[in-house]
Amino acid sequence: MTSRNRQVRTALLGCGYWGKNLLRVLMESGDCQVQRVVDSSPAAQEYVKSQYPELPISGNESDIFDSDSIDAVVIATPANDHYRAARLALDAGKHAFVEKPLATNTEEAQELVDYANARGLALMAGHTFLFNSAVNYLKDMIDSGSLGDINYIYSRRLNLGIVRSDVNVLWNLAPHDVSIIQYWLEAEPESVSAVGGSYLQPSLEDVVFSTLRFRRGQLANIQLSWLDPHKVRTVTVVGSRKMVVLDDASPDARVVIYDMGVDISRGTKDTDNPGGFLVSHRYGDTTIPKIPYPEPLAREMQHFLDCIRDGSEPISGGQSAVSVVRTIERIQSELSKGRMPAAPGVPGRSSGG
Repeated sequence: MTSRNRQVRTALLGCGYWGKNLLRVLMESGDCQVQRVVDSSPAAQEYVKSQYPELPISGNESDIFDSDSIDAVVIATPANDHYRAARLALDAGKHAFVEKPLATNTEEAQELVDYANARGLALMAGHTFLFNSAVNYLKDMIDSGSLGDINYIYSRRLNLGIVRSDVNVLWNLAPHDVSIIQYWLEAEPESVSAVGGSYLQPSLEDVVFSTLRFRRGQLANIQLSWLDPHKVRTVTVVGSRKMVVLDDASPDARVVIYDMGVDISRGTKDTDNPGGFLVSHRYGDTTIPKIPYPEPLAREMQHFLDCIRDGSEPISGGQSAVSVVRTIERIQSELSKGRMPAAPGVPGRSSGG
């Protein structure tokens, strides 16, 4: 366990698109001392030299794993490298923060968690939305019962942006929505279904529609796309009493609460009401609560450092991290079952379900 009286000596492995954000937050933290960055990319090395000229940068991983002056490793390599890099960090006796997903299959994710526990090391997956104050606000609303029973949730994470070649859109984006939904409902889905399309790269879905069914009857639908004209980052929660929209792309209305719904009561059967029930629509106020919004990534990194120093279990570690991987792996299995071969002359054309 690292003493609470000194900074956690940390290294960053991987300084690409997201690694740059992690590095910034680490450098700004008063509880962290960044010792080194490792990335073999000339562009990444040039970035670090220009932004943080005093910070050592190399392309040699042994500079991290063989060093006695490093307590923890923050891993931001491609998703299919997460297991390997995390295992090396744990083998070296170092705490590990691993960008989402923790691994690309459940067996490897569970192995990492078990190994970290056996060695008394903190292992945390980068599920940043669990540290998003708007997501936390909705969790409090759900737990308090102010929304009533949760009927269904649907999320849309769409953009015409970065297209990955190491993983499909499911493994790239779904960890966000799956971690949010399972955090809110405190459960994994009982069943999943999915369809997807590969329009840009063969057998690598860039569009996915997935539906999750939970034991208490709740439904959740997740829509993901790298190929959409709109940038959308919304999650809608429909309860029996109220409905809420979380819009993470909104600068001033991240959470909008709609006091509306439908009430059904028994009535008498007549010509206009053969079913014998009465439907009453409720239309109440629409409110936008004022929610303090500290940077989620900074909160996430602070939590990782705190867990190292006090030996506590990370919120997005342990079985929470494994659970997210397991659900995504189940969705991927449904996609793969129905994947069709690419049509002649259309390299990326395929779909699954």
